[in-house]
Amino acid sequence: MKPNCIDISTWQQNIDFNKVKAAGVTSVIIRAGFSTVKDNQFENHYRGAKAAGLNIGAYWYSYAYNTYESAQEAKACAKILKGKSFDLPVYYDMEEAGQIPLGMSTLTDVACSFLETLKADGYRVGIYSSPSWFTSCLNYELLKTKYSIWLAHWSGSHSRPCDIWQYGVGSVSGVSGDCDCNIIENTAVISANSGGNADDTGAVKEVQGWLNNQFGSGLDVDGIYGKLTRGALIKALQTALNNKGANLEVDGIYGACTGLAVTNLAAGDTGDLVEILQAMLICRGYTTGGLDGIFGAQTDKAVRAFQSDNGLFVDGIAGKATFGTLTSL
Repeated sequence: MKPNCIDISTWQQNIDFNKVKAAGVTSVIIRAGFSTVKDNQFENHYRGAKAAGLNIGAYWYSYAYNTYESAQEAKACAKILKGKSFDLPVYYDMEEAGQIPLGMSTLTDVACSFLETLKADGYRVGIYSSPSWFTSCLNYELLKTKYSIWLAHWSGSHSRPCDIWQYGVGSVSGVSGDCDCNIIENTAVISANSGGNADDTGAVKEVQGWLNNQFGSGLDVDGIYGKLTRGALIKALQTALNNKGANLEVDGIYGACTGLAVTNLAAGDTGDLVEILQAMLICRGYTTGGLDGIFGAQTDKAVRAFQSDNGLFVDGIAGKATFGTLTSL
């Protein structure tokens, strides 16, 4: 498993962020601080990640034992983040063993106090914790309706729906020693900095509804672009290619046979393949002008922006390389 996101703190220093990006990592979540203390590497990490063109998020480690303390942590965090821009939410990291005796109700209130205080300053926010905490210490069902979820489940799979899954530690080029490795499963959590609308889960819901209506995908219309929606899009692509004689297995896996069956799409093209391309771009956070099956100016702009953002040759032609990257996690 290869991460598309890493998280870092003072324990990782002298990072070569260009090598990190070249290794396929697109995003980094940087510890801004803990309690009311700034992480001593935050400025270096932010500057380096920004220069390399990575998507940036931040997190704050909680030592709060009541809502007043968590609000103070949020105010300290806001001062440190001031003047900086972020592509991912700011996450509240709750995992301190000493907090556990406070109980679920109090700990959930502590989390909400931090998140709402920071949200009032204009930041998108989320909560980070483990499956055990989301079961016994935090009201997951409440929190997931209000905030982004970053789940730390070190395993080959995870137990709860989440926007970002921290699956373990590993070696990443450009980082000395191991670092935490993550998969961004819901790319809508990345804000739109390339003319897209990735922070608008309504756009993903529109695609999910369209998949259900057109292809009987049976998706939950939840606005989360994760494995199920990705698989449904690939099945839609395989179905459309089969209608043109490809004879593919409709399995939701973008393998070699599916890649070989893809033909180039470009400005002026119309039809169901263009509509599927538009759906994939929308779920990745790019504005296409709608799901109309017309490869017009806005779809062309979206394809070029996606190609540029992902290190592809920028020609506005959606072929094997573009579809292959669109369907990767």
